[in-house]
Amino acid sequence: MSRIKAGDIHLDYETRGNGPPLMMINGFRRSRVVWLEPFLEPMSAHFQLILFDNRGTGHSDKPEEGYSMDAFAEDCAALLEALDIDRAHVFGTSMGGMIAQRLAVSHPSRVRGLAIGCSRCGQSEGVSPEKRIWELLRMMPGDEMDARKVAYLQEEAYVTDDFRAANRELLDRLFDVVDEDPPPPHAVKGHLKAIEDWEGCAALSSIAAPTLVITGAEDRLIPAENSRLMAKKIRGAKLTLLADAAHFFWIEKPEETAEALRRFFQGLS
Repeated sequence: MSRIKAGDIHLDYETRGNGPPLMMINGFRRSRVVWLEPFLEPMSAHFQLILFDNRGTGHSDKPEEGYSMDAFAEDCAALLEALDIDRAHVFGTSMGGMIAQRLAVSHPSRVRGLAIGCSRCGQSEGVSPEKRIWELLRMMPGDEMDARKVAYLQEEAYVTDDFRAANRELLDRLFDVVDEDPPPPHAVKGHLKAIEDWEGCAALSSIAAPTLVITGAEDRLIPAENSRLMAKKIRGAKLTLLADAAHFFWIEKPEETAEALRRFFQGLS
């Protein structure tokens, strides 16, 4: 792990693998620990992965203020500059997919190929989750409920019921790692506000980078209809829906996800 000055904050990052650079942007309140080895291993065989903790998470700075998609995107551009990488492929999931969209619009020369995972373009268009699922996302540990109890309740928003039943040990290990360094409440609130304020639907037509939109077909948190909408609005975009997978599709279907991304990005060479 390394820390580097990116713009006005320090970001914790690592690189691994060989090949064209691929920046991977994680989502709401999660650090880069959520990628997991079954997905990272096949990806690092083909790309130099740039893995980092968004502001407010992991070992990166956690400022009291300054949480927005614009700020997150500027962090990404500043990290690439600090690493002396002129241009990279970009893959972002959930909130990270929103950040990736903004990066592709505000810094088009930085983005060689773009993959948007389980995301949406804003509040003005698309399909929202059930209110109950959205409320699960907003839950935070407190005096009445510890972090593990919250995580168990939130599983429904992230993975399919069948995956939960068959992969209890894997999910428990993930929770153990996530709980080691949880984001502070002010950062969680900042991330939530950034998501709720996000509006990028009108800008989709200006994305110039070749784009893949990918998601789990059973996503309850950001329904797959949002990915269909974005794929229609981004010129020339390709759409991949992974069957029997939900919001954490790269955890549920690591090999299939890695193969879809490999084919797409390598096809741009």
